[in-house]
Amino acid sequence: MIEKKHKLNIEGMSCANCALSVEKSLKKYGASNINVNFSTGDVSFTGNINNVSLEKLISNIGFKIRNEKKELAKSKVSTLFLVSFFFTIPLIAHMFVNKESFLNNPTLQLCLTIPVLLSGGLYFLKSAYFGLKSGVPNMDLLVSTGFLAAFIYSVYGSFFIGHLHDYLFFETTASIITLVLLGNLLEEKAIKKTTSALHDLEELRPKTARKVNNGKTVEKTEISQLNVDDFIRINSGDKIPIDGIIASGELELDESLINGESRPVFKNTLTDVISGTTVISGSALVRVTKVYGESTIDRIIELVKNAQNEKPKIQKTGDKISMFFVPSVIIISIVTFLVSILAFEKSIQISIMSSVAVLVISCPCAMGLAAPTAIMVGIGKLAKHGVLIKGGTTLEKLAKANLIVFDKTGTLTTGQFILNKLNYYKESEKKIKQVILSLEQQSNHPIAESLVKKLEKEVGPIYLQNVIEIRGKGVKGTDTEGNTYQLVSNKHAKTITKRILTSDLVLFNGTSVVAELWIKDQVKEDAEETISWLKSNGYRTMLLSGDLRKNCDEIARELYFDDYYYEKSPEEKLKIIEKLNKDYNVIMVGDGINDAPSLALAHIGISFGSATDIAINSSEVILIDKNLMALRTAISIGKQTYRTIKQNFFWALSYNLVAIPVAASGNLKPILAALFMAFSDIVVIGNSILLKLKKGS
Repeated sequence: MIEKKHKLNIEGMSCANCALSVEKSLKKYGASNINVNFSTGDVSFTGNINNVSLEKLISNIGFKIRNEKKELAKSKVSTLFLVSFFFTIPLIAHMFVNKESFLNNPTLQLCLTIPVLLSGGLYFLKSAYFGLKSGVPNMDLLVSTGFLAAFIYSVYGSFFIGHLHDYLFFETTASIITLVLLGNLLEEKAIKKTTSALHDLEELRPKTARKVNNGKTVEKTEISQLNVDDFIRINSGDKIPIDGIIASGELELDESLINGESRPVFKNTLTDVISGTTVISGSALVRVTKVYGESTIDRIIELVKNAQNEKPKIQKTGDKISMFFVPSVIIISIVTFLVSILAFEKSIQISIMSSVAVLVISCPCAMGLAAPTAIMVGIGKLAKHGVLIKGGTTLEKLAKANLIVFDKTGTLTTGQFILNKLNYYKESEKKIKQVILSLEQQSNHPIAESLVKKLEKEVGPIYLQNVIEIRGKGVKGTDTEGNTYQLVSNKHAKTITKRILTSDLVLFNGTSVVAELWIKDQVKEDAEETISWLKSNGYRTMLLSGDLRKNCDEIARELYFDDYYYEKSPEEKLKIIEKLNKDYNVIMVGDGINDAPSLALAHIGISFGSATDIAINSSEVILIDKNLMALRTAISIGKQTYRTIKQNFFWALSYNLVAIPVAASGNLKPILAALFMAFSDIVVIGNSILLKLKKGS
């Protein structure tokens, strides 16, 4: 049975351990490839769990599946905070008045505390209960234990012992709840800022388009209702709603939010337009080429969402720490209480407050947020610069890469080839061009595409049967007269004939040479600057090409590569990458079918948005534009993001290593402990948001 891919959004997760409880429960039901992002609520997994069972499973661990169509008008945490804050203020006030004040009445304080317990307190208690139920105790268990200890102690001391003022810690109960809710609320708002790039991308996708019927009437239509070959009218100021090709008219487009290209791009008849781009000026009739969900902007949004949910190795380490964190803090709290009474002979009151401070000040959430928040900002920033990545692990790999391997054709060069020279023998020029056109129409290679564009203007194709493309070698097919033609690389030609050939491509009829083709390609304008930047930043660079030695010699000298290989088949490229992987963290940059195996095998495969689907599917990073400078941006932001993740983990660990002993020493009141804990997460999130301000390269 084929397992189904599930994507859902869960409401109610507040820390890394909440995410772990969801993951643990899904695993019990046989789910695999599970990714849970507690900060956004996004969950994805593979498995055969029906919707009814899924809702029950999530409900049993205390969460709720959110309907995507449902808009949450106001945060639940916001409401709970306002209620708690209202009743906590008079409780705090009793600390600043004399003992005779009515605010010191224990019955009054109990009445003020109960609404806080029944609102915010119940919120934490339910979360703590479901965490214990699922076998993954969470941060809310620490908070709940802390405020319950203060509440029970206050009730017992005030109503059963009689020394009223010495036992009035109702304000501690209420303050812990209120301050932690404040922290959650600030965290919620801050997390929204880390996902702003994704929101910006979704804003680029209009909901409707002007559909043109029968070339006459225009009607407003939902984008989801458009089909391939429908026509839509695009005017100045519009956002392109769906991928298409201009049937008539001209447009000047701003593509900066899609591929990072800052200059306006001019488009006319028979040129492609990309969904999500903005029309600066012009008007055009556009023929739809992709359905809703498959357009460029849809692919970008989907890739960004998927990438944000995938955990890098460093985050998985943080998750393991979080699993043991809560039980460890509870043990430390108990030890603090016992040592305070038995070893230091402090009062029960001081010992309980020290124990409560330990519970409240500890913060596993900061560790849970360290990686996801930085990843969300980093991936969003990359998307704005026209770079898409397929997972959070890719950011970690980008940061560790030290060898960049480039294919030549279409990667370092423009891929806009010129047929510089054509020699033909035995057959007519027209027949030769017809055969070449017919063969190359069946290939996705950049050279083939350029030849087809040129020859289509001169001749028409002829019928060829049994046309096949032999990866890394060429294309062959048979005409109606039984002649088998092969258009192959110079290297492969040597296996067919002993004749000395200097051309780039050779056309055979059987084993006879009937044509030679000399191809010229141009190096991309930004290739030299990109390679120079890589070398100046300590990266080793290498050229790995299937092209002729003379062509590779020339480009290797021009761009100052550290090493280069030429005339390599896909199989040979694969062996070279396999060998390099043992000594280096390899990035492979390519865009052709023959690059696909190497892209998949390298630590990171990078291809262009204009590359073949096979190359794109084999890559972890996609540069939407053909601009090589985007590679520099990808590496720079990858390193910045990974550095931010490490900084966040350092803060989270340092905070807990310092804060817990200080609280255990008895030198920190629980209210201050709650305040510190509430703001510890904000430091992590704030550091992640700072990523937005750093330059891309």
